[in-house]
Amino acid sequence: MTTVERRRHAAVEYSRGSFLTRLTTEQYDDLLGLGEPVAYPADHTIVEQGPSTPPLLLLHTGFVKAVRHALKASQPAVVDVYGPGDILGAEAAHADKRAHTAFVTSRAVTANLVPPRLFMAYLTRHPAVLWQLTTTFANRVRQREAALAYSRHEVLERLVGFLTRQQAIYGITTADGDLIDMGLSHRDIAAAIGASEAAVDEALRRLRKDGYLSTGYKKIWIRRQLSEELSPVLRPAPTPPKALG
Repeated sequence: MTTVERRRHAAVEYSRGSFLTRLTTEQYDDLLGLGEPVAYPADHTIVEQGPSTPPLLLLHTGFVKAVRHALKASQPAVVDVYGPGDILGAEAAHADKRAHTAFVTSRAVTANLVPPRLFMAYLTRHPAVLWQLTTTFANRVRQREAALAYSRHEVLERLVGFLTRQQAIYGITTADGDLIDMGLSHRDIAAAIGASEAAVDEALRRLRKDGYLSTGYKKIWIRRQLSEELSPVLRPAPTPPKALG
């Protein structure tokens, strides 16, 4: 995690390569000034999938799951997870679409809620910020595609792909290894990789036995590198200084 000191949110730790880390102090303050601070407890549904318009949120702390039902009677899938420094709802604001996923907190969240129309007008006035948003989206798609390449493999490999992505973006370095503390249950992980909860439990047991990781309540410590192929690919490239504008 990278510590970003700002006038309004000093010493907030934002995730690597996230949208808010890419902004200058002036851009950051101006953007936050468009909205108002909000807070949500853990396990809170911010918006349901369906006819509602999703909010546009700039996350400071906590984690949010993007959850989608493919069919009305189907089990939900966790299609993505967002954390400190990320932006939620920008795609819907740009496309002027309704919520195609539900937003559910997995850890208590603090954020700034920005009216989508003000955000879009701000991007029109500030192309440098639009460039940073595009760069953020491009990196996120690249990371997601790298992890999705494991989707045709066994549960253990799919789990490794998922954990490696979260480690690269949200991992916190500790004496016990890189900590993934996103509030995700084994059921959440199963919903993210398309597996049963029992299969995830077994895969985690195997990784613990082989010394790759240790686990606690909704926490995972990565003790050894899980994937030679994924780790270098997933780490976000630093933003060139000239792009900050």
